[in-house]
Amino acid sequence: MIILDISDFSSGKFALHSGMYTTTDIQSYIDKYEKRYLLDLLGADLGNEFVTDVQIGGGSPTESRFIDIYAPIELDYGHELILSDGIKEMLKGFIYFEYLKDQVSTVTAVGMLTPKGENSEPVSGLFTQMYTRYNDAVRSYKGVQKYIWTKHGDYSGFNGRNKSLVYWI
Repeated sequence: MIILDISDFSSGKFALHSGMYTTTDIQSYIDKYEKRYLLDLLGADLGNEFVTDVQIGGGSPTESRFIDIYAPIELDYGHELILSDGIKEMLKGFIYFEYLKDQVSTVTAVGMLTPKGENSEPVSGLFTQMYTRYNDAVRSYKGVQKYIWTKHGDYSGFNGRNKSLVYWI
C-alpha cells in the first residue's frame, strides 16, 4: 500500500462492490496499478522519490514539493486554468477503471463467461461510468503534470508520460 486501500472504494463516486470474494481482487488491483500510475505520472526517478516520501509519511507526502502535487490544484497560469482533484482521487479513478473493465467477463474452467443475473442485464460499455471516471483521472493527471512544468526547477527528474482521454466514436 502506498496511498490507497480497499476502504477508498467503499462509498462515493468510486464505490465498488466488495464482498467475501472480491476484497482480495480489489486489493490486487491497487497493488498492481497504484505505483505504475505514479511512475507514469512522474517518471521513474521522481516517481520513486515520491513513493518513498509517501511511505515515510505513512500514506501522505512530507516534502513540500510533493504535498503541492498531492493536494488538489487550482492555479491560474497565464490564460490557462490548471486543475487537479489531487493524486489520491486520480489514482482512485484509474484503479476504478482498471477493476471494472476486467469485470465484463470472467475466465472459468469452461472458458470466458459474461456474468448475467436472473433479473439484470449488462450495460453497454457506452453507458458505463468507468470511462467518465477514467477521463476525470486523466484530467487530474494532466493538471499535475502542467503544474510541475510551471515549477520545473522544483521537480528535477520529472519524466512523466502523456495520457489521453478515452472517447466513444
